[in-house]
Amino acid sequence: MPITFSAVLRRNPQRPTEPLKYYANIIGEGKTTLSDLAKHAASTSTVSKADILAVLESTFTKIADDVADGRIVYVGEYFTLQAGGSSTGVATAAEVNATTIKSVRTIFRPGKMIKDALKLAEFHKKS
Repeated sequence: MPITFSAVLRRNPQRPTEPLKYYANIIGEGKTTLSDLAKHAASTSTVSKADILAVLESTFTKIADDVADGRIVYVGEYFTLQAGGSSTGVATAAEVNATTIKSVRTIFRPGKMIKDALKLAEFHKKS
């Protein structure tokens, strides 16, 4: 299935005085749930959907705990997750503490398999 996109009129943030231009905007369509993943895995193996769901739930709980503990989680050639964030600037290193952290986010880095899949992706303009 191709990736769907639409045309969106936007200002170039690097050149705000230039006229607006149309840009391709990727549209997320549909969703894949944990249950969908387990159902697919069950259909291609001898393991039941319930067993696969239990393994996936356990695996993703461990991933979440490790990211929250500051670990970089490598999920094979699929992806890497780690915590990142931003903080308020202060004058000295001694002033840097947990209260200077403004936000925390998840950094997702696709691995080789995902990058290769996206290289082969097809695109379809939404009418």
